[in-house]
Amino acid sequence: MIRAAILLAAAATILDAAPPVLRELSPRGAQRGKTFTLYLRGEGLMQSAQVTSTLPAAFSRLTPSRDPLAESGSLTTPGSALPFLVSLRADAPTGAYPIRVTTPDGISNVLLFSVGDLPEVAETESKDPKQSNDLPVNAQKLTVPTIVNGTLGADADVDHYAISVRSGEKLVFEVEARRAGSAIDPAIELFDSSGRELAKNDDAPGIGVDARLEFTFPKAGEYIVRVHDSKYSAQSENFYRLKIGRYEYAEALFPLGWKRGEPVDVSLVGGNLAQPVKVKPEVQSKSVLVPVRVPSSGSLPMMFVLSDDPQALEPADGSPMELTAGTVVNGRISKPKEIDRYRLRVTPGEQWVFELTAASLGTSRLDALLTIFDAAGKKLASGDDGDGFDPVMPFTVPAGTSEIALAVEDLLGRGGDAYGYRLVARKQHADFRVDLATPYVNVPAGGTAQVVVVIQRQGYDGEIRLSIPNLPAGFSAAGGHVPSEAAAQLFTNENAGRRIARSVLTLTAAADAKAQPVELEIIAETPDGMVRHARGPGLVVPVRGLRQKPVTAAWLGLGLPMAVTSALPVTLSLPTPVVRIAQGVEYKLDWRLARRAGFKGAARVRELTAGEVGNLRVLKPESKDPDAGTFLLNTNFATPFTTFDMLVQTEIEMDGNKIEITSPVVEIQVVPGYEVQVARDSIEVNPGGRVEVAGKIRREPTFEGGAVKIVIEDLPDNIKCPAVEVPAEKTGFVLACEAAPNAKPGSFPVRIASTAPDTGRTAKQDYKIADVNARLVVAGSSRAAN
Repeated sequence: MIRAAILLAAAATILDAAPPVLRELSPRGAQRGKTFTLYLRGEGLMQSAQVTSTLPAAFSRLTPSRDPLAESGSLTTPGSALPFLVSLRADAPTGAYPIRVTTPDGISNVLLFSVGDLPEVAETESKDPKQSNDLPVNAQKLTVPTIVNGTLGADADVDHYAISVRSGEKLVFEVEARRAGSAIDPAIELFDSSGRELAKNDDAPGIGVDARLEFTFPKAGEYIVRVHDSKYSAQSENFYRLKIGRYEYAEALFPLGWKRGEPVDVSLVGGNLAQPVKVKPEVQSKSVLVPVRVPSSGSLPMMFVLSDDPQALEPADGSPMELTAGTVVNGRISKPKEIDRYRLRVTPGEQWVFELTAASLGTSRLDALLTIFDAAGKKLASGDDGDGFDPVMPFTVPAGTSEIALAVEDLLGRGGDAYGYRLVARKQHADFRVDLATPYVNVPAGGTAQVVVVIQRQGYDGEIRLSIPNLPAGFSAAGGHVPSEAAAQLFTNENAGRRIARSVLTLTAAADAKAQPVELEIIAETPDGMVRHARGPGLVVPVRGLRQKPVTAAWLGLGLPMAVTSALPVTLSLPTPVVRIAQGVEYKLDWRLARRAGFKGAARVRELTAGEVGNLRVLKPESKDPDAGTFLLNTNFATPFTTFDMLVQTEIEMDGNKIEITSPVVEIQVVPGYEVQVARDSIEVNPGGRVEVAGKIRREPTFEGGAVKIVIEDLPDNIKCPAVEVPAEKTGFVLACEAAPNAKPGSFPVRIASTAPDTGRTAKQDYKIADVNARLVVAGSSRAAN
């Protein structure tokens, strides 16, 4: 990290501006048809900032005034705040909407704003810490129906609210958090005035880890509602919206998804619906997930899956169904202990993958167990957990098997409307999926920013190359190499065929690059022509705790939004965009840090190798020059031939802000130390005759070996081809072969083998590359057979 102790005046001349960052929206939601003041809080929120949002509302900029949170003393991290007068349309659909800020210095992250249909209030403790509601005696009094915008602070915060109800009154209590971009996993509890617990909920059906319960009060009086994080964890994104009222809601939908572009009726069921509600999702969307909602509900919509695969429904009568490769079957375990069965015609030796999606969607409660049987009922394989939540089962058809049966059931024997699933059988051609871990990027003028990409391998273990086809003029991209799994030299079968690989792309902007925002598309290609498109996360909210996945919003359907920001006070560079290293040698990769005038501070630069490569070490010797240094890339004779990416990074701190600085990616190619080239790969000789074949040795400039010995292996009887040695100072050689008079005519495969015995190592070790395949033809053989 670079820590600079610089006067603010000097800092202003060095770091002219910074990209905007949204930390908070206040409030986090509002009732449709209402006009309210929305505060955007964060950093870099200059007055000229423009709001980008799909929110059905009119935004009017207000004159900045003192932030009300600063006045109350609850603003723990001072920053800029922008007030807007927002008028929500009366017909605004209930849901979560993205809000982003654009300034001349870049684009911000996305935060989600919720639209509801109930009156809204704020938790008093969030606005003024002195008005605590941590105990039932201090419960904040509410008038229902209402939505409370609250937060859960550190130290296992618990919030209490008091409501007064009539005898026989029925109310819905719902906590909206993860669905709106919060990191908390909410739980809700209901108590009577004596402190007796009446009801509670942690994870409610159909809404992921958010909480909801419905309760009919036996008598009039005051009751206490408690909200807390289910793990009592402290999260940086810690807001929630507590809804209390009377509204309809569903707990499940069926089917869970359908084919993009094909109309389909979706049934919303369960919850407090008297009967199923039929809705038609927007199937023309390019997004992977689209919202579906009960028209009269105050709850956020559930998400419906869109895919480009053919779709089918399980038979209504429950009879076994024959699967078709690549067709997604939408099924449901409709009652406890039910087992859905499918048949599939197969051929011995075929490789298949069976993938079932349910719990990971957040709209199904199914803890799926998938079992494979042969035609005689013998169990061949089973799985209940893969790819995070749902089964993903690779399967090789055993000998003597022409048909298999698949059984789908709930691991705990449960069933009902909320136990839907999507099942697909695919012949295992190697495949993979590409996801962006970077939701948006600001590229500094004349500088570089990085984009992290995650590859989920689904049987494909080869090389992948990432690219950006719509990169505008004034920008350049580097990196995006994903080495093969063999290059990583991972000698384990754990999760084989389902591993994760990561890659980095760097984007570099010219000093005069245009600043207008653009949404980039990232594609991944294999050498044999397979192409996959990367999915953007929309937003990324870290969740503290063990094995916790970040909150994302892929349903926003975003690629990679990009903008230009101001030049940084420091740039990092490497001398060349491409480096070739001969296998087994050490390479010195120089780096240099350049400063704008006025910026001072000690530099600590670190390297990042994108992609796993076996038998590779990267060292950083000490340097007397704080602005220049060297990384030593150490390979050995077991380092695989591959291409990987490397970049250098540092972090500066200015005026309390941390800024990450990165260099453009350098492409590192590990290659053979030399190459054997022959004039022809077919050597023809007559019995009793002699033939010569010319060749060359092409040595890599970084290769440390000397002479190269060449010999032809696997010669047939009565053929002699003496070995030759090519001295270090020479490149050309001639192989001479003689055939005895009694040499048998024919066409014989042979290998041109080579070794470099003098590699300068203290411990003597021959260096060897792959043999060159050739063919020796002794006259008299059938040329047509060759």
